[in-house]
Amino acid sequence: MTKVVFAACLLLAGALAGPLALGKDPTQLLLHKGARVGVVNMLDPEVTHFHTSKVLAQSFFKTQLVNWQVDSMLGDAVTQRLTQLELVPVALGASDSLMRNRDEFFVNNSVAKGLPREVAREFARLAAPERLDALIVLAPGLNNSSQAGAAVRRDLPDYLRGWGFVTGDTNEKPSLFDMTQVLLIGIAPDGAALRAREWGGGYTDEWADYVPPDNPKKIPLELLDRLQPPFGRLLARQANRVVDWITVVP
Repeated sequence: MTKVVFAACLLLAGALAGPLALGKDPTQLLLHKGARVGVVNMLDPEVTHFHTSKVLAQSFFKTQLVNWQVDSMLGDAVTQRLTQLELVPVALGASDSLMRNRDEFFVNNSVAKGLPREVAREFARLAAPERLDALIVLAPGLNNSSQAGAAVRRDLPDYLRGWGFVTGDTNEKPSLFDMTQVLLIGIAPDGAALRAREWGGGYTDEWADYVPPDNPKKIPLELLDRLQPPFGRLLARQANRVVDWITVVP
């Protein structure tokens, strides 16, 4: 085997083993006017209540399902901006394979430095039937260094994921946490590549109208529904940061 052929084989092996994305730093995604952008939610409609106490036995966390339409919340967060850019937003459900492997792809592992090849293939397959040029994806994440980097919330456990709020022994208003990620994925003939990722851990708010229920471990759904607008605003800020990495060309 010649040195040239051997070097080529090494390059090919590296390409097959490595991620398809362009690295961990965001890169501008160029799209033509009228390009179709899939909007994909992979987050469950649930909220986690994490209560901290000086008495360890009184600390707890509990995750509750809510009646929120997270798909619509994501659509509301990006549709106006995409339309203003003369792009076509396409609401799209995640494939069964993506949802089945969601935790393995996005929670137990990190895509902060790019999409692993298997994940990239799944997104390319999702985009193909709709002739999409890009995807904006909302997915869960974990409060750990591999997901959050320098933005990790060291005041909170590393097992927290998704949306939630924190209460304590004091009468302070609960603070919201956002352990999610919004991904901008470019779709090209050679596959799918991560172009930008906005981690939600740096976004927070206060639950201003919170009234403690009689049993804090059983919060009524109508009380949790008050959290939908604040989380909608956090999601809009997070998603808008990702859309900023799109440049539209004639």
